[in-house]
Amino acid sequence: AAGMIGSNLVHGLNALGIDDVIAVDDLTDGAKYRNLLGASLSDYFDKREFYERFARGDFGRVDAVLHQGACSDTMEPDGRYMMENNYRYSLALLDACTDEEIPFLYASSAAVYGGGRVFRESPEHEGPLNVYGYSKFLFDQVVRRRLAEADFPSQVAGFRYFNVYGPREQHKDRMASVAFHFFNQYRAEGKVRLFEGCDG
Repeated sequence: AAGMIGSNLVHGLNALGIDDVIAVDDLTDGAKYRNLLGASLSDYFDKREFYERFARGDFGRVDAVLHQGACSDTMEPDGRYMMENNYRYSLALLDACTDEEIPFLYASSAAVYGGGRVFRESPEHEGPLNVYGYSKFLFDQVVRRRLAEADFPSQVAGFRYFNVYGPREQHKDRMASVAFHFFNQYRAEGKVRLFEGCDG
Protein backbone atom coordinates (compact mmCIF):
# COMPACT_ATOMS: atom_id res chain seq x y z
CA ALA A 1 0.00 0.00 0.00
CA ALA A 2 2.95 2.36 0.39
CA GLY A 3 4.38 1.79 -3.09
CA MET A 4 3.42 3.91 -6.06
CA ILE A 5 0.51 1.88 -7.40
CA GLY A 6 -0.74 0.75 -3.99
CA SER A 7 -0.73 4.22 -2.48
CA ASN A 8 -2.54 5.68 -5.49
CA LEU A 9 -5.16 2.95 -5.12
CA VAL A 10 -5.58 3.79 -1.43
CA HIS A 11 -5.99 7.50 -2.19
CA GLY A 12 -8.37 6.62 -5.05
CA LEU A 13 -10.51 4.45 -2.77
CA ASN A 14 -10.60 7.28 -0.23
CA ALA A 15 -11.74 9.69 -2.96
CA LEU A 16 -14.66 7.31 -3.59
CA GLY A 17 -15.57 7.42 0.10
CA ILE A 18 -13.99 4.06 0.97
CA ASP A 19 -11.84 4.36 4.05
CA ASP A 20 -12.16 0.91 5.64
CA VAL A 21 -8.83 -0.02 4.09
CA ILE A 22 -6.17 -2.24 5.62
CA ALA A 23 -2.81 -1.14 4.26
CA VAL A 24 -0.08 -3.77 3.98
CA ASP A 25 3.55 -3.19 3.09
CA ASP A 26 7.16 -3.69 4.11
CA LEU A 27 8.42 -0.36 5.40
CA THR A 28 12.05 -1.39 5.66
CA ASP A 29 12.46 1.68 3.44
CA GLY A 30 10.73 3.91 5.96
CA ALA A 31 10.57 6.90 3.61
CA LYS A 32 7.76 5.18 1.69
CA TYR A 33 5.35 6.10 4.50
CA ARG A 34 5.10 9.52 2.83
CA ASN A 35 2.99 7.96 0.07
CA LEU A 36 0.28 7.25 2.65
CA LEU A 37 0.21 10.74 4.15
CA GLY A 38 -3.31 12.09 3.93
CA ALA A 39 -4.81 8.63 3.37
CA SER A 40 -7.58 7.33 5.58
CA LEU A 41 -6.86 3.76 6.76
CA SER A 42 -8.53 1.42 9.19
CA ASP A 43 -5.21 -0.32 9.96
CA TYR A 44 -1.66 -1.01 8.78
CA PHE A 45 0.22 -4.32 8.89
CA ASP A 46 3.68 -5.42 7.90
CA LYS A 47 3.33 -7.99 5.14
CA ARG A 48 4.82 -10.79 7.24
CA GLU A 49 2.22 -10.42 9.97
CA PHE A 50 -0.66 -9.77 7.58
CA TYR A 51 -0.37 -12.96 5.52
CA GLU A 52 -0.63 -15.25 8.53
CA ARG A 53 -3.53 -13.34 10.07
CA PHE A 54 -5.39 -13.04 6.76
CA ALA A 55 -5.08 -16.78 6.11
CA ARG A 56 -6.59 -17.41 9.57
CA GLY A 57 -9.52 -15.13 8.77
CA ASP A 58 -8.66 -12.60 11.49
CA PHE A 59 -10.08 -9.64 9.54
CA GLY A 60 -13.67 -10.80 9.20
CA ARG A 61 -15.51 -9.96 5.99
CA VAL A 62 -13.18 -8.65 3.28
CA ASP A 63 -14.67 -7.16 0.11
CA ALA A 64 -11.56 -7.51 -2.05
CA VAL A 65 -7.80 -7.84 -1.99
CA LEU A 66 -5.88 -5.45 -4.24
CA HIS A 67 -2.43 -7.05 -4.33
CA GLN A 68 0.14 -4.73 -5.85
CA GLY A 69 3.07 -5.83 -3.72
CA ALA A 70 6.25 -7.10 -5.30
CA CYS A 71 9.90 -6.42 -5.73
CA SER A 72 9.50 -4.15 -8.76
CA ASP A 73 13.23 -3.80 -9.41
CA THR A 74 13.43 -5.57 -12.76
CA MET A 75 17.22 -5.68 -12.43
CA GLU A 76 17.23 -7.50 -9.05
CA PRO A 77 19.60 -10.46 -9.55
CA ASP A 78 18.61 -12.46 -6.44
CA GLY A 79 16.24 -15.04 -7.91
CA ARG A 80 15.55 -16.69 -4.57
CA TYR A 81 14.38 -13.37 -3.08
CA MET A 82 12.38 -12.52 -6.21
CA MET A 83 10.52 -15.84 -6.22
CA GLU A 84 9.79 -15.71 -2.50
CA ASN A 85 8.63 -12.10 -2.62
CA ASN A 86 6.77 -12.01 -5.95
CA TYR A 87 5.62 -15.58 -6.44
CA ARG A 88 5.22 -17.31 -3.04
CA TYR A 89 3.58 -14.35 -1.28
CA SER A 90 1.17 -13.92 -4.19
CA LEU A 91 0.34 -17.62 -4.08
CA ALA A 92 -0.35 -17.47 -0.33
CA LEU A 93 -2.73 -14.57 -0.86
CA LEU A 94 -4.47 -16.29 -3.77
CA ASP A 95 -4.97 -19.42 -1.66
CA ALA A 96 -6.45 -17.42 1.21
CA CYS A 97 -8.74 -15.47 -1.13
CA THR A 98 -9.85 -18.69 -2.79
CA ASP A 99 -10.68 -20.28 0.57
CA GLU A 100 -12.81 -17.28 1.57
CA GLU A 101 -14.17 -16.54 -1.94
CA ILE A 102 -12.73 -13.02 -1.87
CA PRO A 103 -12.12 -11.19 -5.18
CA PHE A 104 -8.38 -10.98 -5.84
CA LEU A 105 -6.97 -8.26 -8.11
CA TYR A 106 -3.22 -8.45 -8.58
CA ALA A 107 -0.34 -6.80 -10.37
CA SER A 108 1.20 -8.87 -13.09
CA SER A 109 3.59 -7.21 -15.52
CA ALA A 110 4.24 -6.65 -19.19
CA ALA A 111 7.64 -8.19 -18.41
CA VAL A 112 6.03 -11.61 -18.97
CA TYR A 113 6.09 -10.86 -22.71
CA GLY A 114 9.86 -10.42 -22.80
CA GLY A 115 11.25 -9.24 -26.11
CA GLY A 116 8.25 -10.30 -28.16
CA ARG A 117 6.44 -7.94 -30.50
CA VAL A 118 2.98 -9.44 -29.94
CA PHE A 119 1.22 -8.62 -26.69
CA ARG A 120 -1.40 -11.31 -26.38
CA GLU A 121 -2.30 -13.29 -23.28
CA SER A 122 -1.19 -16.54 -24.74
CA PRO A 123 1.80 -18.68 -23.73
CA GLU A 124 3.35 -18.66 -27.22
CA HIS A 125 3.72 -14.86 -26.92
CA GLU A 126 5.23 -14.89 -23.43
CA GLY A 127 8.92 -15.28 -22.69
CA PRO A 128 10.31 -13.30 -19.75
CA LEU A 129 13.88 -12.03 -20.07
CA ASN A 130 14.72 -11.86 -16.35
CA VAL A 131 13.76 -13.39 -13.02
CA TYR A 132 11.41 -10.49 -12.26
CA GLY A 133 9.38 -11.26 -15.37
CA TYR A 134 9.59 -14.97 -14.64
CA SER A 135 8.19 -14.50 -11.11
CA LYS A 136 5.16 -12.75 -12.58
CA PHE A 137 4.86 -15.22 -15.46
CA LEU A 138 4.88 -18.24 -13.14
CA PHE A 139 2.13 -16.78 -10.96
CA ASP A 140 0.03 -15.98 -14.04
CA GLN A 141 0.32 -19.65 -15.02
CA VAL A 142 -1.07 -20.74 -11.66
CA VAL A 143 -3.98 -18.32 -12.05
CA ARG A 144 -4.68 -19.64 -15.56
CA ARG A 145 -4.82 -23.21 -14.32
CA ARG A 146 -7.12 -22.35 -11.44
CA LEU A 147 -9.48 -20.28 -13.54
CA ALA A 148 -9.80 -23.22 -15.92
CA GLU A 149 -11.26 -25.32 -13.09
CA ALA A 150 -15.04 -25.35 -13.39
CA ASP A 151 -15.63 -24.97 -9.66
CA PHE A 152 -13.04 -22.24 -8.95
CA PRO A 153 -14.88 -20.07 -6.37
CA SER A 154 -13.12 -16.71 -6.60
CA GLN A 155 -12.99 -13.76 -8.94
CA VAL A 156 -9.40 -13.11 -10.01
CA ALA A 157 -7.97 -10.43 -12.30
CA GLY A 158 -4.34 -9.82 -13.14
CA PHE A 159 -3.12 -6.53 -14.63
CA ARG A 160 -0.07 -6.60 -16.88
CA TYR A 161 1.22 -3.09 -16.31
CA PHE A 162 3.43 -1.41 -18.91
CA ASN A 163 5.79 1.36 -17.72
CA VAL A 164 3.68 2.71 -14.88
CA TYR A 165 4.36 6.30 -13.86
CA GLY A 166 2.75 9.08 -11.89
CA PRO A 167 2.46 10.53 -8.40
CA ARG A 168 4.20 8.86 -5.47
CA GLU A 169 7.03 7.12 -7.33
CA GLN A 170 9.88 9.20 -5.88
CA HIS A 171 11.03 6.34 -3.61
CA LYS A 172 11.81 4.04 -6.56
CA ASP A 173 15.23 5.60 -7.32
CA ARG A 174 16.65 4.13 -10.55
CA MET A 175 13.47 2.08 -11.11
CA ALA A 176 11.29 5.19 -11.25
CA SER A 177 9.73 5.85 -14.63
CA VAL A 178 11.42 7.47 -17.59
CA ALA A 179 8.86 10.29 -17.30
CA PHE A 180 9.93 10.89 -13.66
CA HIS A 181 13.64 10.93 -14.53
CA PHE A 182 13.16 13.17 -17.59
CA PHE A 183 11.01 15.61 -15.62
CA ASN A 184 13.67 15.92 -12.92
CA GLN A 185 16.48 16.22 -15.49
CA TYR A 186 14.63 19.01 -17.26
CA ARG A 187 13.98 20.87 -14.00
CA ALA A 188 17.63 20.58 -12.96
CA GLU A 189 19.39 21.09 -16.30
CA GLY A 190 16.88 22.59 -18.70
CA LYS A 191 17.26 19.62 -21.05
CA VAL A 192 16.73 15.87 -21.20
CA ARG A 193 19.51 13.36 -21.96
CA LEU A 194 18.27 10.66 -24.30
CA PHE A 195 20.02 7.43 -25.13
CA GLU A 196 20.83 5.90 -28.47
CA GLY A 197 18.07 3.65 -29.78
CA CYS A 198 18.34 0.32 -31.53
CA ASP A 199 17.14 -1.15 -34.81
CA GLY A 200 17.84 2.15 -36.56
